Amino acid sequence: MTQPQLPQARFGRFGGRYVPEALYTPFERVARAYREAVESDGFLRRQRRWRQMRVGRPTPLTHLEVLSQNTGGAQIWAKREDLCQGGSFCITSALTQALLAERMGKQQLIGETATGDFGVALGSVGAALGLDVAVFMGREAMEAESLNAARMQRMGVELIPVDSGARGRSQSMAEAIRNIAVTWEDTFYATSSLAGPAPYPAIVGSALSIIGTESRRQFQRRNIDPEYVVAPVGSGSFAAGLFDAFVDDGPQLVGVQAGGTEEKARDSASLVRGRPGVYHGTYSLVLQDDEGQIQAPHADAAGMMMPVAGPQHARWLQDGVVHYVTVADEEARNAQKLLLRTEGILASRETGYALAYALKLAPMLGDDDHILFGITGSGLRGITAQLGDGSDEET
Repeated sequence: MTQPQLPQARFGRFGGRYVPEALYTPFERVARAYREAVESDGFLRRQRRWRQMRVGRPTPLTHLEVLSQNTGGAQIWAKREDLCQGGSFCITSALTQALLAERMGKQQLIGETATGDFGVALGSVGAALGLDVAVFMGREAMEAESLNAARMQRMGVELIPVDSGARGRSQSMAEAIRNIAVTWEDTFYATSSLAGPAPYPAIVGSALSIIGTESRRQFQRRNIDPEYVVAPVGSGSFAAGLFDAFVDDGPQLVGVQAGGTEEKARDSASLVRGRPGVYHGTYSLVLQDDEGQIQAPHADAAGMMMPVAGPQHARWLQDGVVHYVTVADEEARNAQKLLLRTEGILASRETGYALAYALKLAPMLGDDDHILFGITGSGLRGITAQLGDGSDEET
């Protein structure tokens, strides 16, 4: 098994811990505890066992034969994070953070969620470990994601509505970080985002790197080297996990951000048109105007609506390791529907952004070439409103 990374504070010039003094010590203690944990065979064995028995890892690598044939060109493969417990990749990150909280002797987990998927994941592992869980969620999101809100409440999660701030994960994340400043003695802050103060980008990225590690091994067993690896990018947590094992391995890595619509001159393309700045305690690429004011992001999927991406992605962009593009909301919707109709897989809306770009690439390649994209989660939640119109996981 790949040894987890020690918690980096910076990725090149990006990252860091830009927080009030009251938060510096709590986050430094988390960094120190994680450094000790990943050097402990006992912690790594426990993490591995829980991934297998609770999360359902390894998740399958599925060849989408019908879709590939209908599209023409390259063979399209999907990493199936929709088959994790709870139907989302979020539980893999939530598990590692909850196990670390237990190791630190904390009694409560506190976190944030935009769509509810990370909140459900945190509630699930918290219940299994005997930890209390409180989750901040925008009131508007609670109403839109009533199924996940109900799931959290039935697990015993204290769901705290947030009314202030911009819609999306940034709104609830700001409140969760503010809360931990006064509760950190017995409470552990667990985040769904890759874009936060050190050591969280490193912890989240390392926890999710198992997605890429599994994918690479699954291809190797088939004697296949993919030409492209494609993932959606909101804050970039899922993409960082999928890309990690391929960074030095040859394929072209493509991060896909929400490009919005023609009607709305807004998007969530922080890595395409953002500029360096500090947001949520990290130095990365941020959507901002000429005066440094944060621009509200837009996307069809709430989990993609972030004005900032994690510092790993800013570093990869700077170094030319990953190519970042945008896909329009309508293209994502159409790709999501096409996947359901051709392969019978109901995937999350954010998955549609990555698949839409993969469908553009495939006809330009040969039929002995291969494209991997990630299915971040199930789209079942969207059915409760209107099929294909639900929002998605917190990438």
